[in-house]
Amino acid sequence: MRRRFASILILAAICFAAWMAREEAAFAAGEGGDTAEVLRADNALQQALRNRDGKAASVLLDGEFTWTNEAGQTRKTAQFLRDSAAGAADSKTEYTDVMARDYGQLAVVKGTSKRAGRPNTFFARIWVKRPAGWRLLTHQDTAILAKLSPGQPAPASEASAPVAAPPDCDNPCRSVPYKPETPAQGEVLKAYQAVETAVTSHDAKTWAYHVADEFVGIGRKFTGSPDTKAGRVGQIGIVSNRVILPKMLWGEAYVFGDAAILIADHQPDGEPPYRVIRVWVNRDGRWQLFHRQETTIEKASGPQ
Repeated sequence: MRRRFASILILAAICFAAWMAREEAAFAAGEGGDTAEVLRADNALQQALRNRDGKAASVLLDGEFTWTNEAGQTRKTAQFLRDSAAGAADSKTEYTDVMARDYGQLAVVKGTSKRAGRPNTFFARIWVKRPAGWRLLTHQDTAILAKLSPGQPAPASEASAPVAAPPDCDNPCRSVPYKPETPAQGEVLKAYQAVETAVTSHDAKTWAYHVADEFVGIGRKFTGSPDTKAGRVGQIGIVSNRVILPKMLWGEAYVFGDAAILIADHQPDGEPPYRVIRVWVNRDGRWQLFHRQETTIEKASGPQ
């Protein structure tokens, strides 16, 4: 009898371990050796949300945490945890094609998310390394729209429609409603403004100098094919494409060692505002943009 009972316990343990492995694989496909720790934190957060365990989720959120859904609605910690307890904070989301990259004190986890009754989205979660471990700084969703039919014009990404003549780009090229508090934040802002100025002046060489080779751009009218560095260099070099860059409404930069993130809202002419995250790495003696993601704010709000 004791042997039979022991065998049952062993079998149950094996089944439980297999179930946990399947659960973690669903969250952390594409796990690499240098990203294992951050993916474990990401997995733990998703498990806590599925279980509506606000206490377990809260310890994994950074003090500056924000969560922006595909409608551009941004929640901070308190509201997010209330929604989580009520089962409305993305607790039934399925994540696929998950990939992660570690930049030292900052890591990016990104992929595709699916939830019943909502459009599929591209998501990015920016994790930062604190003394107590990895903490989620921000999450952003961008809806994946249906692909364009043949002959239909491509949507604009980081600029509004072409115009007859380029305007004077004051905001955001020379001035923005954000004052850096540290020299590192100031350097990130300079790199950002150099990138924007290069776009308006069709200076593809300068733009490429401030952009990492692994750059991925997700526009607010995303149809499933992200911008790449090579693709954007080709677009920027077309001098007939005169563009107006949307003004920055507000912004905030965070620096973590050799990585940084600039979070901002922009206002295009004649269109709703949008939130954008720009993530940077300090490499080869300069700040380089490696991830840009936009989400339309369906209902405008002030800084979160």
